[in-house]
Amino acid sequence: MDLSLTEEQRAVRTAVREWVDDVVVPEALRNDREERFPAEALDGLRRTGFVGMSIPQRWGGGGADPLTYCLFIEELGRGDANVRSVVSVHLGLVAGSIERWGDEAQQAQWLPRMATGEVLGCFGLTEPDHGSNPADLRAVAQPLPGGGWRISGRKVFITNGTIAGVALVMARTGGPGAKGVSAFLVPTDRPGFAAMPVHGKLGLRSCDTAELVLDGVEVGPEALLGGEGNGLKVALSALDDGRMSIAASCTGIGQAA
Repeated sequence: MDLSLTEEQRAVRTAVREWVDDVVVPEALRNDREERFPAEALDGLRRTGFVGMSIPQRWGGGGADPLTYCLFIEELGRGDANVRSVVSVHLGLVAGSIERWGDEAQQAQWLPRMATGEVLGCFGLTEPDHGSNPADLRAVAQPLPGGGWRISGRKVFITNGTIAGVALVMARTGGPGAKGVSAFLVPTDRPGFAAMPVHGKLGLRSCDTAELVLDGVEVGPEALLGGEGNGLKVALSALDDGRMSIAASCTGIGQAA
């Protein structure tokens, strides 16, 4: 197996490394101490196009392969794990899920704006009483008479929760267990959707973390991602991507340490 990097991968790593050293590293410690969101870094990610690194080129993204994406995440982790967290949730958990499970219309609706950073994504799985056992989650999505769904429930420790334009929310549409859960792409500007910031964390203090409350949020049938009853499949496939991102980020953190 040849694990050597291509010239393009080396170039991407160098470009990201220089940008991280110039923009991310100088503010990282102060941001974490003051629980100050790394707005300058997010603006820079938008300007450079890094915010859409792994989104397919046909939707305006960088089309990075998994190894290039990991090199990108590794450099972000080296500079500031808070910035890495914003990006890996946006790209790995949400945009990646839309690419993997979404139909053409869903991809066209969200991925071009996610590629530019106009819309950020958050991932709504964890609940106050259900983190390690998401098959028992309590958020519910009830069918509406004319089509669509009404979603109610609470989610906690949601990265990008107060800044996201779309939330990938897992909610129960059927009976108990994993097969009763479905995934929904919920615009965060819908009536009944609220996000409250979480402060006083022990780590990732400058990363935007929130509690989400969905109080009868109504979405159309096009919000259902991956088909009814496949919500846990969507979530677990996203978390596989997330584990890859965490490993790459920890490699960068180790380098910085």
